[in-house]
Amino acid sequence: LQVVERNTNRMLRLINQILDFRKIQNKKMKMQVQRVNVVAFTRKIMENFDSVAEEHHIDFLFETEKPELYLWVDVDKYEKIIFNLLSNAFKYTPNGKMIKVFIHEDEETVSIGVQDQGIGIAENKKKSIFVRFENLVDRNLFNPSTGIGLSLVRDLVVLHHGTITVESEEGKGTLFIVNFPVLR
Repeated sequence: LQVVERNTNRMLRLINQILDFRKIQNKKMKMQVQRVNVVAFTRKIMENFDSVAEEHHIDFLFETEKPELYLWVDVDKYEKIIFNLLSNAFKYTPNGKMIKVFIHEDEETVSIGVQDQGIGIAENKKKSIFVRFENLVDRNLFNPSTGIGLSLVRDLVVLHHGTITVESEEGKGTLFIVNFPVLR
């Protein structure tokens, strides 16, 4: 029953991603921004992956400089950004490795990072990583991918007037950093 529930939730997320794409394409995506403690909320999103981390013996770490940090974000869209980045990290990280989420604040931005010790991204794939329907790895090696997750993440980050960057080395892992502007 847990497998059925997990697959049903995955299908629902994929359908919602497609619907979100259509809203973004048609300029119908509305933002419902509120002030959120992103430390607590990020921790809550991470809880969805605790059992997967335990099952695959992955060290799942969270680092933050402050116990509370507030940002103006759309809660639903922020959750989709973090959930998608974590899903990819878990999908491409072998058993016994590490995935770390961190939050860092400076004068103008709050950075949320998702770092893994996964398979990494080939240099020739980095340029198209946020292109819709682009697959990053050979379909025969890993779970099939729709190729829309990272494109949606980028679009949702842009709606927040933020930026997303990626650093990766094949065989060593990947780091995604989302920078949200601090609105005072």
